[in-house]
Amino acid sequence: MSEQPVCASCGKTLEPAERGRPRRYCTRACQARAYRARRVDAPAGVPEDGDSAPHLSVERIVRAGIDVADAGGLDALSMRRVATDLGASTMALYRHVASKDDLVALMVEAAMADVPLPDAPPRNWRHGLERAAYRDWELYHRHPWILSRVLVTTRAHFSPALAADSESAFSSFDGLGLEPADAFRYMFMFASYVQGVALTYVSDVEAEQQAGSTAQRTAHAPDDERNRLFEPGAYPRLGPAMRAGADPWDLDALFASGLAGVLDGIAVDLARRGIEA
Repeated sequence: MSEQPVCASCGKTLEPAERGRPRRYCTRACQARAYRARRVDAPAGVPEDGDSAPHLSVERIVRAGIDVADAGGLDALSMRRVATDLGASTMALYRHVASKDDLVALMVEAAMADVPLPDAPPRNWRHGLERAAYRDWELYHRHPWILSRVLVTTRAHFSPALAADSESAFSSFDGLGLEPADAFRYMFMFASYVQGVALTYVSDVEAEQQAGSTAQRTAHAPDDERNRLFEPGAYPRLGPAMRAGADPWDLDALFASGLAGVLDGIAVDLARRGIEA
């Protein structure tokens, strides 16, 4: 009986290859680790499989990934696309970044660093939350793809930059004597509003990316569905409201007025609880 093949990196049992050469690794991550190990052990000056790509670095790969995602969203991002943009082979990238998931995680950290955290404490809780809201609003405009990676979720996921962002926002409540559960409740309401409006913005950006450009998207007029909505008497409440408040959309103004309402609600609740704010 022949011996069962195992991964040359982690030792996990491998399924036999259906065709071609026998498999040596169970995943690309293991393959990348093996390449990195060989690079460390290889004598200085010896090229790696004929493609040393000396111009590559983790920072350059991450920045190239951000450029791809900013232009076309995460659907456009692939290790091959990034490698092509950098003039390197795909395998050369795996010597620096283990997988696409790892690349996206590094992109999130770098993108959040593009919008620095404030270096001074807020004047009061309201100023702190306003400052946090507009920082995130700017972040989603710079890098729309990041929203899907930082959404409020019940699933625990750790990101140093995201944790620092949240820590800064929570510092808005310093000095109020809030219980941690109350601080979380206010922050959940606040973050849900900010990200909810951001979803409207990001969905428009993604639609334009899929269409190729804003000009191409608007070239498909007339918008029959929109015209039916605005027909006189068709929707006597919805139609006038949409014409008055969202024709055209001004998301920046809507974001500002909605944020003020959310903060007013927190202020009322703090007053009801006898907390001096």
